[in-house]
Amino acid sequence: MEKVVNGFSPKLFILPLLIIALILSACGKTEKTQSDAKAGGGTSKDGKTSISMALPSNNASYLPVFVAEKNKLFEKNNLEVSTTRVQGGVIALRGLQTNEFQIISSLPESVINGIASGANIKLIGTLDDQSMYSIYVTSDIKKPEDLKGQVVATNRTGNGTDIQLRWWLQNNGLEPDKDVRIVEAGENPTRLQALVTGQAKLTILSQPTDLKAEAAGMHQLSIMSDDLKTYNHNMLIANGEFLKENPEAAKGFMAAIAEATEYAKKPENKEEMVQIIMEKLEMNQEDAEKSFDFVLPALADKGKANTEGLEWAVETTKEAGMLTGEVTIEELYDDSYISD
Repeated sequence: MEKVVNGFSPKLFILPLLIIALILSACGKTEKTQSDAKAGGGTSKDGKTSISMALPSNNASYLPVFVAEKNKLFEKNNLEVSTTRVQGGVIALRGLQTNEFQIISSLPESVINGIASGANIKLIGTLDDQSMYSIYVTSDIKKPEDLKGQVVATNRTGNGTDIQLRWWLQNNGLEPDKDVRIVEAGENPTRLQALVTGQAKLTILSQPTDLKAEAAGMHQLSIMSDDLKTYNHNMLIANGEFLKENPEAAKGFMAAIAEATEYAKKPENKEEMVQIIMEKLEMNQEDAEKSFDFVLPALADKGKANTEGLEWAVETTKEAGMLTGEVTIEELYDDSYISD
């Protein structure tokens, strides 16, 4: 087991940047793609089960979903899947609980607390079994000790991004809210903006924002997966009623993800994968290749979650004071929808 964060004392700070407010307000929209499938796990006229899926960000980690769409693997498994881009995991989780979405992708921490509190949802798999975050700093920061007395930008106090950041700080000898001051700066783009404008010295970023950080003169201090060996980043979570009423559809969804992942990992398909990333994320070829190379080792075979990573998430969520009840791995995760 990796080191566990102790003594969290989260404090709320708001980053006073007008540009951040403007960017955040512009990001409140949702963006639908794919078919006009019905919400609620209903059956379409051609007999396919409809699934509405929420994606809380837009990055290359969703490559298995992109491949399943392009290669019609959902249709192969008698499904009509539509994807909706939402602003953050909290909105995705809210829609999952109301059955607006039948499946979402999210960091596990908020889901863990939801299940512990009685939410009728279930983890059924993952897209990747490593953390997809990296630690970025301004050019004057060379080592973790240089951060003492400085400001660090997080997403939102207590969410999965924040928990991982605080764990990294303490794992590198820095006491959160004591050795460093932690401010809330929102999603990836606004966290990067906090560094660029000098409001913070360090933040935690996922791709493709990491490439923008490098272009802006920031440098990578650490790759989270080098320190955090067990984690599941973009987990797949399903509505409980949907699972109860449509178990075969859930199995079909995971079968499509498994086949798409296997396809994406084949060396002979790399050029095609890079092209998909370029189209989906509107990237140039060089950046798409970098994103693909970063994501590829983390893609989870058959979409199966790392149970040690789930245990880590439970323990750190508890230490952060965000877990209000007790929960077991069996209550959280059901891998019966994944075929052997």
